[in-house]
Amino acid sequence: MTMTQFDEQLNNWLDQIEQVPLVKNMTETDQQQVVLIDSLVLQVAVEGYGAQPADWTTEMLADLFFNRFVRLLDEREKQPRLFELIPTAMMVLLDVVGPEHQATLASWVTANHDQLTHLYDEKADQFYSQLSEAMRAAHVDGQSQAEVAAFTKQYLRNHPKQSQAFFTDDSGDEK
Repeated sequence: MTMTQFDEQLNNWLDQIEQVPLVKNMTETDQQQVVLIDSLVLQVAVEGYGAQPADWTTEMLADLFFNRFVRLLDEREKQPRLFELIPTAMMVLLDVVGPEHQATLASWVTANHDQLTHLYDEKADQFYSQLSEAMRAAHVDGQSQAEVAAFTKQYLRNHPKQSQAFFTDDSGDEK
């Protein structure tokens, strides 16, 4: 499939998603969020993994959401409502693209509902951003697990308030 063909297919799928009654009855902002979620999923699945809907697996969805999804969003897109809409957006997407293993994929979305709606943790994002920036400034080799681990350990010791705030919830209990 060429890029032009993919772009046409992507636009076709997104147009179909916008016509689903559930989506049409949402607020305009929620509609935009659903289209954003589904657009990212389609682009990562088809372009990133090279997997057409017929080839989608629960392992691919798990990797896409739990390892990549949040990093693909810009700061203004990381809103609680977007994450609340992920399960709905995924069910609509699965209905539109009709993958071969749709029932299995839909069951995965249902089973992982809570994890999908809580993918983003603002405290964690801020903590990891600060840690990543400190690693870059210290020229830590991000490919070296030993260097990253040693730097992170020292960083936590040097920044006890940040690490305490990150590893405890609002009530002061450990996460």
